[in-house]
Amino acid sequence: HVLSLTFTRKAAAELRDRLRRLGLRDGVAAGTFHGVAWAQLRARWADQGRPPPSLLARKGRLLAEVLGPSRDGTRVAELAGEIEWAKARLVGPDDYVAAAGRVRRRSPCPAERVAELYRAYEERKRAARMVDFDDLLRLCSHYIETDEAFAAVQRWRFRHLFVDEFQDVNALQLRLLDAWRGQGYDLCVVGDPHQAIYGWNGADAGFLE
Repeated sequence: HVLSLTFTRKAAAELRDRLRRLGLRDGVAAGTFHGVAWAQLRARWADQGRPPPSLLARKGRLLAEVLGPSRDGTRVAELAGEIEWAKARLVGPDDYVAAAGRVRRRSPCPAERVAELYRAYEERKRAARMVDFDDLLRLCSHYIETDEAFAAVQRWRFRHLFVDEFQDVNALQLRLLDAWRGQGYDLCVVGDPHQAIYGWNGADAGFLE
């Protein structure tokens, strides 16, 4: 009933190897936030007899279609990064302009234009029945928060939560972590705010502090 979470597949593999050497191979699940959420979502859809949506591993192609041939002076990679920053902070297209203004965010193009492109990206993605990595965390959180049966299964399966490098957690990941633990407080985290490296992408060391 133990779930140990980290941020990259490489770190998760190293964690599993260390646990195996300690003789804990069968008692602990170790993975990334995205990997665990994706597994739980696929199980839910399978139980409902629904095929899972396609996972959009990279935003580039879809964003290039949204931007069109002129590209509007906006680089695809910069727009992808801006959308990921917004999603990590639980900011949707309608709230992007205000959120970027509050933190004096330097957008790759005018904030209003980013919001417009962000909205178009989300609409195209839904129409193609696709989800990106950020959607995995959002959907898993949503289903746990709104589906009591689904929540009960996840909270029964994982009762003891451990998170490595907690200074790099963002608001979206924290929402999922809170959904997983429910009213429980069996949570252990390790981190150092002085080693925070993902602030540019929405992480907030203040959650650790």
